[in-house]
Amino acid sequence: MLRTFVDANVLFAGAYSTTGYARDLILLAIEGHISFVVSQEILDETEHNLSRKAPSKVASYRKLLSTLTLEVVDEPEPNQVWIVEEYVAQKDASIIAAAIAAKPDYFVTYDHKYLLEPPEVAAKSGLKIVTPDVVVHLVQSQEE
Repeated sequence: MLRTFVDANVLFAGAYSTTGYARDLILLAIEGHISFVVSQEILDETEHNLSRKAPSKVASYRKLLSTLTLEVVDEPEPNQVWIVEEYVAQKDASIIAAAIAAKPDYFVTYDHKYLLEPPEVAAKSGLKIVTPDVVVHLVQSQEE
């Protein structure tokens, strides 16, 4: 089973919309095809952003969480975050540090500007950083 570290923007998108690859990814996790790895910071950030931008979706987000089996990893040590801040924007450093420590198969995000497009993030972190569609298609191709 693929362990996927899921960024807050993916959880937000999956809670906000009943369609799309983020929602498909959540459904794959609910069905037991993949497992979700997150930090408490990811969960808190998702709920905060939904509360601000789409308050009507907070209840459905909480319900989604209750149906998922989540592996919630420990927050990284300050020295781990400091190392990551050398090549990642400060706002994302603790999330990337937590993902590095978790050693997932994939880090799934929609953050093109700070995480997907700068090549040094994947190279220096050792993470396979992808968008949700990559994991969805991978799982679907394995089932055929």
